[in-house]
Amino acid sequence: MSLTRCYIARSLVPTRPLARIHYRNISIPAASQVSPSEGGPIPALTGSHRWSLPEAQPLTRDGFLSMLHGHTAAIRVPKFVNRHHAQRFEKHLHPLLRPYSHIAGPSVDKVGLAQFEFQAQSAEDFQSRGSDAQDRYFTQVAQLTDLHARIAKITGDNAWERILTILRDLVPDHEVRVAHEPDGRRYHAGIYRSINNSTPIHCDWSPYDSLTEDWIINRVTHQAVFNLYLAPMIDGETILYDRIWEEELLRYRDPETYGYFREAVEGCATVTLRPSVGDLYLFNTRNLHEVKSTGSEIHPDGGLWQRPRLTLSAFLGLLPAGILSTRPTIILWS
Repeated sequence: MSLTRCYIARSLVPTRPLARIHYRNISIPAASQVSPSEGGPIPALTGSHRWSLPEAQPLTRDGFLSMLHGHTAAIRVPKFVNRHHAQRFEKHLHPLLRPYSHIAGPSVDKVGLAQFEFQAQSAEDFQSRGSDAQDRYFTQVAQLTDLHARIAKITGDNAWERILTILRDLVPDHEVRVAHEPDGRRYHAGIYRSINNSTPIHCDWSPYDSLTEDWIINRVTHQAVFNLYLAPMIDGETILYDRIWEEELLRYRDPETYGYFREAVEGCATVTLRPSVGDLYLFNTRNLHEVKSTGSEIHPDGGLWQRPRLTLSAFLGLLPAGILSTRPTIILWS
């Protein structure tokens, strides 16, 4: 499927103004691809009702690949980080959190860098977008090369490296690495985020989200995320919808944010993730999903506060063999 022009419109509600977005001619991967592990076709993933396992499953090789290909709703690893180390992460990272430099939606704080900050997220963004987004991103990435090592020295746990090791052990026939452009410029992978407000219903699907520039992440055929929860929270669950992003969903796109109107998921099956501190979750981000706001609690010093919902997060994308390696490659970025 090749897009030279996409329209964001909500045709069901004609009183909404039509917002237009123009793209260069870039090909979006089809939902049905060749399985890198078996060399044969996998079932086509279109529309809704695709999950064969609609509950969070343990982390195994088969479960991981099923999740990545969109047939398993989610993967859960309970207590990946123990409570003692989680408290160390929270204590160290809380005062370092800073707002995203750009977000068309509820505020998000972070330690690290998100490629999302350099995307065109709303219709208005496309009218005022500069041509230096990639250069600015990679310049800032270069300042973060030792972030995880520095944090590990303080917390006593390099959770980032442990996750990488587990993924490499799960799929030894794949290359697992931090994403980089063909010219060698590396992405930042592993961002510490705090999202206390709710998010719009949205998906994270780089072949559409990043079409304004030629990023290597636009070439992934499947995309997922891992979230490692580093602080206890009240409420704040994540709802996954059994509906993948397809071009037809653009009619439900909210031009003012990076999200979609609720009609996009009407009648879809859902899975609700209710993580505990230390839990590691993975799910396919081409599925529409939303995050609910956290509740308030009593602060140790008195009064109510929303404890930061702190996670270590990164996207995982599957690249076919021949793009960055002779093997299928799972790239990570944030």
